[in-house]
Amino acid sequence: MTKKSNLLLVSLLITIGLFIYLTIHHYALKIGLGGNSLCAISSALNCDAAATSSFAEVLGLPIALLGTAFHVILFLFVLLNRVGLIDSSAQLQKTVRGMLILSAVTSVVMAIVSAIFIRVLCPFCAGTYVFSVINLILGWNIIKDFDSSDFSWGSYFGEYKAHVIALAAIPALTWAVNGMILDNYGISEIKKRIPERLAAWNASPVQKFDASVGLTNQVENPRITLVEFADFKCPHCKTASQTIDVFLKGKSDIHFTYKPYPLDGTCNDNVSFKGDGSRCLMAAYTLCAEKIAKKGWDVHHWLFENQRDIIDLTDATKLLPTFQKEYGLVPDEMTACADSTEIYEAIRKSAQEGAAAQVEGTPTIFMNGKKLPWGQFLDILKAAAAY
Repeated sequence: MTKKSNLLLVSLLITIGLFIYLTIHHYALKIGLGGNSLCAISSALNCDAAATSSFAEVLGLPIALLGTAFHVILFLFVLLNRVGLIDSSAQLQKTVRGMLILSAVTSVVMAIVSAIFIRVLCPFCAGTYVFSVINLILGWNIIKDFDSSDFSWGSYFGEYKAHVIALAAIPALTWAVNGMILDNYGISEIKKRIPERLAAWNASPVQKFDASVGLTNQVENPRITLVEFADFKCPHCKTASQTIDVFLKGKSDIHFTYKPYPLDGTCNDNVSFKGDGSRCLMAAYTLCAEKIAKKGWDVHHWLFENQRDIIDLTDATKLLPTFQKEYGLVPDEMTACADSTEIYEAIRKSAQEGAAAQVEGTPTIFMNGKKLPWGQFLDILKAAAAY
């Protein structure tokens, strides 16, 4: 039994570790720090889609955080019994068994929800499902050597009331930790401003955009159209790009268009100062990569993912060897395309569309033709999409 207890403790620690990762990932997505997550393997195997679904929270509390607190309490019950600080009893057996059953049943329910409603499989979530079953098998008979005749439900309100207090601590602890995280990272302020931002969005005039200008994901009969004006050297645009990528995952009814809006008067008549032209060239390379080899989105994502390394770059032509190595884009073809009047006019037209739609900075996001304030935040996007 000692060996089985140790195996259960290890299994519970792994379960807690999985839930902690999912909790961190959940909050990271909310503040736009998702990036390329460890478990975003494909469109079918993706934690991002699961973490941003309506099933990721219960009464405003992340399921991942609830799972962490729940299994920490379960781990403590087993550990304290293992080291002799809690005596074996019928009450402890029923408490541990009840928690193991609840964990396994919840896992089955969430697996069904993922398959039927979210339609993606979150690998780390699946890990918690598997370990909940392993925990149930290992822990079913872990509490032994007690007199079962001493059991009474009333004892939970007397000698064993600590069990009830520990179980009640799970939602209380989750609520407290969630509140601290929301306040510490400004997420609570975003949530408070959602009604105000939605009201401003709803009152905004509808703008018409040319879908042929920029990059688009080519969705037929979309329920939602999303347009973003962005600059590749704008730090907030990088955050917005990550947020939008996460928002789009698992959704096939959103038509998204990226429109270049370089903050450089060299190619954007709405910017008063002229820069070194690198912002304009990066926008041009993105459009050219799409025109030449349908690699526009690849270059788009590469530029944002590597923004820290290229933000001080003044000669964007130095990026061409990298694009050739990564995506097979021939430098001479890219240069000829980027220098063409067609691409220059496309960037200029995109910037003019932005000016006509009262774009005053980057990123600026429009949903269904209306400017969406704070649209770079996931909670704002989700609220507007559900409006």
